[in-house]
Amino acid sequence: MWRLLASGERHVYPVNPNVSEVMGRAAYARIIDIPEPIDLAVIVVRSSQVPTVLQECIQKGVKAAVVISGGFAETGEPGTKLEAEVVKIARQGGIRFIGPNTMGHADSSSRISTLAWTIELTPGPVALIAQSGNLGNRILLGGMNLGIGFSKFISAGNEADLHLEDYLEYLGQDDHTKIITAYVEGLREGRRFFQLAKEITARKPVIVIKAGGTTESARAARSHTGALAGSEAVYAAAFRQAGVIRVEDDDKLCDVVIALLNQPLPRSNRVGILAIGGGLGVVATEACEREGLVVAPLTSVTIDRLSALLPPRWPHANPVDLVGMNATADNSVILASLLALMEDENIDAVLLQAPLAFGVNFLTNIFHFNAEEIKAFEERQKSNLSMLRQKVSEYGKPVFVVMPVNDLETNSYFLRQGIPAYASPQRAARVLRHLAWYKSYLDSNQR
Repeated sequence: MWRLLASGERHVYPVNPNVSEVMGRAAYARIIDIPEPIDLAVIVVRSSQVPTVLQECIQKGVKAAVVISGGFAETGEPGTKLEAEVVKIARQGGIRFIGPNTMGHADSSSRISTLAWTIELTPGPVALIAQSGNLGNRILLGGMNLGIGFSKFISAGNEADLHLEDYLEYLGQDDHTKIITAYVEGLREGRRFFQLAKEITARKPVIVIKAGGTTESARAARSHTGALAGSEAVYAAAFRQAGVIRVEDDDKLCDVVIALLNQPLPRSNRVGILAIGGGLGVVATEACEREGLVVAPLTSVTIDRLSALLPPRWPHANPVDLVGMNATADNSVILASLLALMEDENIDAVLLQAPLAFGVNFLTNIFHFNAEEIKAFEERQKSNLSMLRQKVSEYGKPVFVVMPVNDLETNSYFLRQGIPAYASPQRAARVLRHLAWYKSYLDSNQR
């Protein structure tokens, strides 16, 4: 009720036969007692009462519902029979509904939310469909903490009526949604999902966490939402053929989303690495190669340009080691070296492991800058990152940052400037692999 009352200029009517008022609003004993027409019913009663409530909704002419109540197919045979009864009533009365056993839904463009305790969505172009309310909530909160904005969120619940495929079809046509993400335990219409995804991924990235690939996780999925997890091999093949980017968990999902929101797709899988030290370059090289990326040879033109910038002892190869130069944001060597890599015709993306920028705490506690020095320093590094963004757009080559010292404030600073920053080269390389694969998929399907 609190969420609905806060979600804009709408008439909200509490229905409760035991009280006369809820949160300052007059309560009605039954929905049919409400004098105005009703567009949406949010049902939060024990499972045995849901059939009666739905019958009253039909009597009232309601066409849409969110059935938050649990105690249906996820609980076993009696719940499955009750769920079938609810579906039969809804179909006969022309009601479409989310759930049951759902946490609700939210739409940031129309500012409506039936979620109980998730904070208001930060508006943005990313939609999330989740076959788990709690995990969906964690993805939302984690994403918003990283600056990701959401257009829609649907906690799909048991999908007794509307299926994940229905939401996918809708979001594929939604102008407010540019990227579709999903947590999937099992698909009820696998062939339809495949056909929809294949059509949608040509225009919008679809990123999926698919759980239930092991014996015990599949059993847990059945007891959670009644989902049938299905064959791991079939899902993996279907996702690849439909252009779906599959990730393992919510952190990796957010990693990929951040890259897609802020960077172009690489032309191919050839990577340039620029590091402040040799060990950082070695680890990044291994991470890239393990992900199937190519640490490409530099052209002679690039080697000559870098030789004019760096001390003679630099390795004259990729990865490029800055060999311990005094690299601060006002030092043009990092930016010039980075631009040299970006302009190399053998390079499709760059992984930067050098401190092109710092957060305020780092400047204060490590460099001991005063307020005036911090202000001047920030102006210089903003100018550097502005130029970098321009070059990323101009060359169509993504740049990912991994700070030599993993500093959350500095990583957040990069993200606010539109440059993805990751905690480790392994995470950055994994994202680059996903983006390179997706670009290859798009290219192969346009021929």
